[in-house]
Amino acid sequence: MRRRRCIRGFTLIEAIVSTIVLAIGGVAAMLAISACTRSVGVAGDYSKAALLAEKRIAELSLQTGSLNSGEQQGDFGDEYPGFAWIQTVEPTDYAGVSRITLVVTWPLGVRQGRAVFVTLLREKPSA
Repeated sequence: MRRRRCIRGFTLIEAIVSTIVLAIGGVAAMLAISACTRSVGVAGDYSKAALLAEKRIAELSLQTGSLNSGEQQGDFGDEYPGFAWIQTVEPTDYAGVSRITLVVTWPLGVRQGRAVFVTLLREKPSA
């Protein structure tokens, strides 16, 4: 009669396969973390662009009596380097109401981030 040996532990093939599965899982986890980090940065830039657009539109609303139709551009100063704006003021069919299109741009890696905001502003009635 043959005696069966009791074999304990892993075979070499099982160890190799488990190492490969672990390596693939680790690489996938690192790629997921990298993508999430990049997404958080991009979302932060879009939030900053929205806040800067709100600030620019608030400045425009204070000077509604002197809004000139046409296009202007500028930046947000040293406090927000790389962020710039282009605004277009157009008259509408309604008296005293202007359509403001504000484009905020910023560097986003090798390309340029861009957010477009459109609003209507009513001139303040003269006292």
